[in-house]
Amino acid sequence: MYKDGSKGERGQGGGGENRTAMMGTLLAGAFLALMAETFLNNALPTIMAEFHVSQATAQWLSTAYLLVVGLMIPVSAWVFSNFRSRDTFIAMMVTFLAGSLVCIFSGGHFVLLLIGRIIQALAAGSLMPFIQNVVLLLFPPDRRGVALGVVGLVVALGPTVGPTLSGFILEHWSWRALFVLLAALSAAILGASFFLVYTVKDQVRTRLDVLSVIYSCLGFGLLLYALSAIGAEGGASAFDLGLLLAGLLVVVLFCRRQLHLESPLVNLRVFTNATFNLTSLLSTLSNIAMVGVELVLPLYLQNTRGSSALTSGLVMLPGAIVMGIFNPLSGMIYQRIGARNISLLGYTVLLAGTLPMIWFDTATSLILIAGCYALRLVGVALVMMTTFTEGINALPLELAAHGNAAASTVRQVGGSLGTAAAMMIVTIGAERARQGGPMSAQALDQGYQWAFIFLAVIALIGLCGSLFLKPNRTATE
Repeated sequence: MYKDGSKGERGQGGGGENRTAMMGTLLAGAFLALMAETFLNNALPTIMAEFHVSQATAQWLSTAYLLVVGLMIPVSAWVFSNFRSRDTFIAMMVTFLAGSLVCIFSGGHFVLLLIGRIIQALAAGSLMPFIQNVVLLLFPPDRRGVALGVVGLVVALGPTVGPTLSGFILEHWSWRALFVLLAALSAAILGASFFLVYTVKDQVRTRLDVLSVIYSCLGFGLLLYALSAIGAEGGASAFDLGLLLAGLLVVVLFCRRQLHLESPLVNLRVFTNATFNLTSLLSTLSNIAMVGVELVLPLYLQNTRGSSALTSGLVMLPGAIVMGIFNPLSGMIYQRIGARNISLLGYTVLLAGTLPMIWFDTATSLILIAGCYALRLVGVALVMMTTFTEGINALPLELAAHGNAAASTVRQVGGSLGTAAAMMIVTIGAERARQGGPMSAQALDQGYQWAFIFLAVIALIGLCGSLFLKPNRTATE
């Protein structure tokens, strides 16, 4: 028994049974947090009607969650160093539970619902980096590959399961039932953590640069708000452009500060490596492609076709299945054919699945929609973690941890801003189509078509970028 009252053995020599039970608990928490990223997407039309908010406002429940998760990733390194791992995980699950409860009891106040989502995201953003760090301490080098592969499966599968599961729930209950489930599951994981999670490292006090945290939250928050405001208004006002420029300026200040700190929040020196820069871009584009369509597609199905939340979930079910199959396979393919070839293959498949979506309308077959969505996720599974791994492999060993944090942050924040951009395009396209008249399913259909064109361009950029990866480079070289 340790000084924190936990049981089991620490580090790489920990007992297998205790280690397995602990990893199962941690992964359950991570899966829950990642599933919550997309869990609400199917419920947005219902929330829009109940709270009398626009589509651009409702999408904050998803994009703000994604953004806060991204901003918490670099802070998680400080949290992991300064607090005992058992206490940290318990605190994260308590925070996630508290956010779920705020959402349940938000009443008719949309702001409270959004605050609850942000509280959830504060915990979710620290969970995945935390678990990756714990794996490095729990498992010896010869077993880390398998353990990190399971973690990667959770990363990929969590967001894709969210829309399908929520569709089944929304068929019988209100959107609040989604948060009741999240609260119940987080409470169960919290209870298990008191018995199964133990401390794997001692505390090492380090300093957190608070100004860097403020700069990152303010800068990226302003960018997200400006994109959302442009989407809500159907065009860019001088004030919106001012906010966009202000956000960019604060982000520049954040980057400049990181270059002058001895212990930066995000070590930007990893971006002096050209391969790392390119793979980070490719991984980020694949994340935008994934989370963007997971938000746009349920809205398209329900707002233009009148489909139920259950139908939306069923349409997205094959995608979740193929994601679960191809994510572990992608690692083996990467080992055999190298990063360049698998990225070219993945983005080709992603583009092939996206192009037909441009011609989706109110009468398109649901089978075709489900097939295109599933094909897109095959492409995402081939690209996302393999390009991420290629970038980390390109860095010197002493920069690998910094590269992990930097690339994860860029991928997550990029996903948030890209999703907000997609929703902005939906609104602008719909406004142009209705030409001052009432909003109709046909006008919205054009808006969604514009968003699908945007996602096709994302895939095309990724395909072109893949050509610049070094040929014949594999993970084993």
